[in-house]
Amino acid sequence: MKVVNGMTAALLVSLVPVMSLSAAQPAAPAAAPTPAQLTGLTAQQALRKANQWRNAGGVQSFVTSEAVVFKFPSGEQKSVALPARQMVIAIAPYVNQTHPCKTHFMSGCQGELANTPVSVLVKNQAGKTVINKTMTTLPNGFLELWLDRNQTYQVTLKSGGKATSGTLSTQAGSDTCVSTLKLQ
Repeated sequence: MKVVNGMTAALLVSLVPVMSLSAAQPAAPAAAPTPAQLTGLTAQQALRKANQWRNAGGVQSFVTSEAVVFKFPSGEQKSVALPARQMVIAIAPYVNQTHPCKTHFMSGCQGELANTPVSVLVKNQAGKTVINKTMTTLPNGFLELWLDRNQTYQVTLKSGGKATSGTLSTQAGSDTCVSTLKLQ
């Protein structure tokens, strides 16, 4: 046997696969979400966290007209209040399939058009444009629109040469999930 730097060639060869395996080991799983991770977050940050935690550790999350709510497997519940002047409405435009929904569950609602560019035009009751931009639906197929409270809005969505329109309401108790806008 040949000796290389004090090791036999056989020993050196047998170490190569071990070193390769240890370098290819998967990273440790991320820590399970906890209520403490929500401390100090704004409603917008809490909504982003809910979308990040969509499939993480059994956390259930949804948004009402008043708060982003998290229910943890331990039974603990934590809410992050929405701003006094705004609320969020999640819209899942669709072409072929949808689901009936009134309260948007970030941990469960799935729209048909994930990661899809959508032209969004929102006008208030006076006809003033409040949103006019192209947005990309989230991996769950939803657009999240932050709108002033106590208003009724007209929304028009366009994607893939198809369009739809409808009415949104931001009153106390209004739906936070709109899954009825079919692109035609």
